[in-house]
Amino acid sequence: MSSTTKIKHTLHNIQALRAFAALLVILHHALPHYEVMGGELSWIKAVSSWGFVGVDIFFVISGYIMAYTTFNKPRTYQSALIFLKHRLFRIYLGYWPFFVAMLVILYKKKQLAGLDLWGSFWLTNDNMFQLVLPVSWSLSYELYFYGLFSLTFFFSIPVLKRFFPLLSLFFVLLSLYLFLHPDLPQRFFYSHFLLEFFGGVILYIYRLKLMHLQLLPVIFLVATASYTLGIFYETQNGLLRIATFGTGALMIVWLALIIEYRHLWSSPQILITLGDTSYTLYLSHLIILELFYYSGLRDFFTSPHTIVSPLLGLLTILFLCIIFSLLYYHYIEKPVYRAALQRFS
Repeated sequence: MSSTTKIKHTLHNIQALRAFAALLVILHHALPHYEVMGGELSWIKAVSSWGFVGVDIFFVISGYIMAYTTFNKPRTYQSALIFLKHRLFRIYLGYWPFFVAMLVILYKKKQLAGLDLWGSFWLTNDNMFQLVLPVSWSLSYELYFYGLFSLTFFFSIPVLKRFFPLLSLFFVLLSLYLFLHPDLPQRFFYSHFLLEFFGGVILYIYRLKLMHLQLLPVIFLVATASYTLGIFYETQNGLLRIATFGTGALMIVWLALIIEYRHLWSSPQILITLGDTSYTLYLSHLIILELFYYSGLRDFFTSPHTIVSPLLGLLTILFLCIIFSLLYYHYIEKPVYRAALQRFS
């Protein structure tokens, strides 16, 4: 089996990680409902409290996938346009239906005051507190990264392999400088989150040199230390988040790659399929949580006397999110995306 084939197989575990990351985010946002239902299991609260770190995993994966899917393409202006077209269709066609759905919900609840409707629609605002669909803040960074990555088509692969490590080092130094000078303005265009995208790209560039089994204990220890420090210092934003949870995310992605590259374990089809729906899982779960509450299901599962009922309520939330996402992806999201590509090819 060739090296190229082996590397391609590693995407099975990457897809499973996408599902894992989306479920972490869902648990994070479902935590208040679990607590209202009377849930008291400490381990569920602990995992859910830090479920937002699933976004960091998404960012690292995105960097890896972008390099994986584009480094073998012709370095032409036309390739850059095709890349951007595919990415813009993927982001906006998947996002706009859920934007509209949440817009209707917030309109009914009379909670649109203070929200940036234009910035929410076009994903030009990364302030979650001003967005119609709060989780869409991360899509602004995805779009920005896609825009930056489209520029790579104007450079040869050997140049890119030298350029990205230098660019990553520059952003590390810039981030450290900004961290040491908090009085300086923080800007979206040189956000710390770019380091997670770049980390994924670097992982792809050096993938053939990094797939050694001997590295597994080191990777595991670094991941454990990173998440432990992140939780201990309660890092949620800024450079400390990248240094802890971002590093942990990079280690997890790296771990998944080695495990499958060395044929230790490959994710089963059910997890790969769930990974395919991760974008829908991520975008739809806040709407499903709203429906879970207004349908009376949360009241139905509320019980101050037993741990079983709140747990069943939480499992119901996950079940509804997964089933909806599977159906929506298969019958709507994927057909619409393919039809758009064919129509505008």
